Amino acid sequence: MNQTLQNITKITLTLLFGLSVCLFFGISYAAHLHYHEQFQLFLLDSHYLLERIAVPGGLAEYIAEFLTQFYYHSWTGAVIIALLLMLLQQMIWVVSRDFKKAWQFYPLTFIPSFAMWMFLCDENSMLAFTISVIIALALVPLFKKISNSSLRIAFGFILFPALYWCIGGAFFITVILAAVLEFFIAQKFKDTWTGLLVALGWMVESIFCPLLVLNIIHYPMINLYCGIGYYRFPAVLPYITILTAVLSILVPLLFVVLPSGKKKSYLWVNLFLLAVIICGGTAGIRKSADMDKELAMTYDHLTRMQQWNKIIAKAEAKRPTSPFAVACLNLALAKTDNLGERMFEFYQRGTEGLFPSFQRDFTSPLPASEVYYHLGMINTAQRYTFEAMEAIPNNRKSVRSYKRLAETNLINGEYEVAKKYLYALTKTAYYKRWAEYVMNFTDNEEAINQHPEWGEMRRLRYEEDFLFSPSEKDIMLGLLVKHNNTNRMAFEYMLAHTLLSRNIESFMRYYPLGHTMGYKRIPRSYQESLVFVWTQNNNSFEGMPWTISPQIKQSVLAFATIYMKQKQDAEAILKEQYGDTYWSYLLFKN
Repeated sequence: MNQTLQNITKITLTLLFGLSVCLFFGISYAAHLHYHEQFQLFLLDSHYLLERIAVPGGLAEYIAEFLTQFYYHSWTGAVIIALLLMLLQQMIWVVSRDFKKAWQFYPLTFIPSFAMWMFLCDENSMLAFTISVIIALALVPLFKKISNSSLRIAFGFILFPALYWCIGGAFFITVILAAVLEFFIAQKFKDTWTGLLVALGWMVESIFCPLLVLNIIHYPMINLYCGIGYYRFPAVLPYITILTAVLSILVPLLFVVLPSGKKKSYLWVNLFLLAVIICGGTAGIRKSADMDKELAMTYDHLTRMQQWNKIIAKAEAKRPTSPFAVACLNLALAKTDNLGERMFEFYQRGTEGLFPSFQRDFTSPLPASEVYYHLGMINTAQRYTFEAMEAIPNNRKSVRSYKRLAETNLINGEYEVAKKYLYALTKTAYYKRWAEYVMNFTDNEEAINQHPEWGEMRRLRYEEDFLFSPSEKDIMLGLLVKHNNTNRMAFEYMLAHTLLSRNIESFMRYYPLGHTMGYKRIPRSYQESLVFVWTQNNNSFEGMPWTISPQIKQSVLAFATIYMKQKQDAEAILKEQYGDTYWSYLLFKN
């Protein structure tokens, strides 16, 4: 095969790989990119840079966070990841050629990139590891280009400590590959012992680098050797991280023992390798990708962006079941005035589907804080947001949390605190314009009161302090309704809470408060609850004080008939025919 055809083949394979990565992250895994973007606060100032490079691997982290901020647009993030994994593959190829030029085994150079792709499927994987491995590989060819052996040896002893400080534990990739390359160069000039001693010296120096750093900064030894910022949980090191680093070393070295030539059989070997790597890589990615988390993250992102109709459309296509997603759906129904009408069309997780229980992590409090914010429980929303940010394992700040904390403090009139968050956001790429706009509202009561969202939140929020009680959410919602008798969302959440907890008595007690909410007709779930209560004590609909639709009257009679006459099969039949009614939820466990 001539050189031109070889080059076309290699370029085509690399481009197809990059396209696959881009489509995967852009279409199937976009919410994971938004997830990464919201849990950092990259500031465009010198202090932030100095803070990052003050620890080993800090430069790689800084570059990674700079790129991660562009995940704000998921397709931009997908392109960035695709380019990085293509670059990683090309670096593996360049290093492999330095050991032996055997283009027939080009498909092998994709193996570390597939492993890195699997690593990036983990929502807690950090792009700093990808950047570090690429930098580590990029420096290996420099050793072959330095023809003077003394200069090359000195270059290694000077480079490795500096490289360790820049990229962290991934520098071992450079050390090992450079040491092997130096040994081969020495062999070529019949000076094997010198090459062996130099390689050994470099290895010893690299082992001592983290030990010396331990006297400067205090990190666990495992982090100093394996990398500080490669994973969001500092104390955790997934096996795929080690595997990717090992493969980045082994694949170039594998070229040393592989045969080379122009035999036609190599074409079939090449095709076989390509098929095996694609099948193995695809299987690995399918196993590594967590689509359940992707779905939950999608709901959370749509909630963050207040895209309520998209949330409902997604739920209509596939009913969500996790409390995390159901809470986002119920909020979307409430914001579109559909909670009372449509809530039982979807799977409900009890009251957990309204207010997910507070957990001491950095993810679950955020959708709950969104619910509290839109209800007008500003202080609770602020607390949940702040505690979520402080629970981020790698001690980063959250741009999403900063934005919400600026809003809650603005609504509460805490202008100096709001300015602190806004000032930081003015140093970001995507939130600068918003922060500068919001700065105009600080110390301006009239402007805030006239704002369509913040002014409304001020009118809805509590005016008196009380202790937050997780077990008495219906009472706290009642206080919201009492404070503002036009707060329809608080009223519907209060009734939804009673219905989901199967507390019909409280529902009947709270329902009359809805006369000030401006309903033109009684929402469906309320009609179903009212007619259920009525039929428990009355044999006909005569004298019923509520306007119930004829369809619901007919349905409750049919439901009752099946329930009484076909008791053995009633649950299955009724769930099939009336699974979207409150009666089904009330009588049967989900």
